[in-house]
Amino acid sequence: MSTLRIFLTAWLILESCIGAIGQVQEPEEREIGVIALAGLTKASHITPASTQTPVGIEVRYSVLHTRRESWEQCQCFFRSGVFVNAYSFRNPVVLGQSIGGGLFYEPVLVHRPRWGLSLRALAGITYVSRSYGAITNPGNVAFGTPINGLIGGGLYGRFTLATGWRLLAGLDYKHISNAGIRLPNQGLNIPALSVGIQRYTMSGRLPDTRTWQPTQMDKRWMFRALAIASAKVLEANDRDPEQAYPIFGLTLIAGYHLTRSHVLSGGFEMIDDQYFKEQIRRWTGRYQPYRQGTLLAGYEFWQGHFSFTAHMGWNAVRPLWYKPATYQKYGLLYRFGNGFTTGVVVKTYGDNTKNFQAVAGMTF
Repeated sequence: MSTLRIFLTAWLILESCIGAIGQVQEPEEREIGVIALAGLTKASHITPASTQTPVGIEVRYSVLHTRRESWEQCQCFFRSGVFVNAYSFRNPVVLGQSIGGGLFYEPVLVHRPRWGLSLRALAGITYVSRSYGAITNPGNVAFGTPINGLIGGGLYGRFTLATGWRLLAGLDYKHISNAGIRLPNQGLNIPALSVGIQRYTMSGRLPDTRTWQPTQMDKRWMFRALAIASAKVLEANDRDPEQAYPIFGLTLIAGYHLTRSHVLSGGFEMIDDQYFKEQIRRWTGRYQPYRQGTLLAGYEFWQGHFSFTAHMGWNAVRPLWYKPATYQKYGLLYRFGNGFTTGVVVKTYGDNTKNFQAVAGMTF
């Protein structure tokens, strides 16, 4: 699964949390439903390979946000809510079962009195009953840990069966992995067909937004400073036990708004990676300079308080023999009214996810 798609789906983490704050009194549509999920592919990268596709069930609760304050967050109407799901991977020896939950964000594409169409993104955590063990489960290269991240998306249609009841059907996609915190971590993709029944309240027409205009842009330049925190687990070997190591850093970014939504940006990042430090010691037999300084250049898409960032990085400061010298970073950020900014960033090399990073700081 590409990292770009990972972060586009993960957008909902901030969107859902912030969009729901202070809106519990809104006279807006609520929806709760039960959805059956039928997998479309078998897990073939494990040993022994799965001979059947996974199946699952999911319970969802959501609110359709129609107030102007909600619309300004993404210049769209959207549902946000929570979900709980359970899967049987139908490979009990290697993969077992999972149970998880999280948040979702669902922009409305089409809304009619009898039917509708929406695009959904989700993120959460999940527990898998079978994970990798060098002796107990060596064939499971999908899950390196029992607790994993869960991200996904989907396209869904709704059709009103009777007052208060809807049929939901669509295409669903989920990805389970621990983002490289502990290896092996090839993850598991779960594309599926979904069908379910939804109970809803207070359905109606959406407000007319033709007279709604977002707040005017008052400056072109922006500056951002973010602290970085992460961790990775280095596997055991003949001489060293398995151990987790922290990763810290600082990112300084300057950007120019071509429009309100489109920003060109670049900057510099400094990383103190204790995982990399120990990895070098194991490779070479001694500690060597390991800190990294990276030049960043890229693009940002701003939508209300949210930003999707994509940067190419060049490790200008690094051990000279270390390859690759370049990587990519994708981020989802939320800016509060006072400029405080927080979110999640991933560092990748192509489709190979290096690690996730929690970030917090200020945007000026």
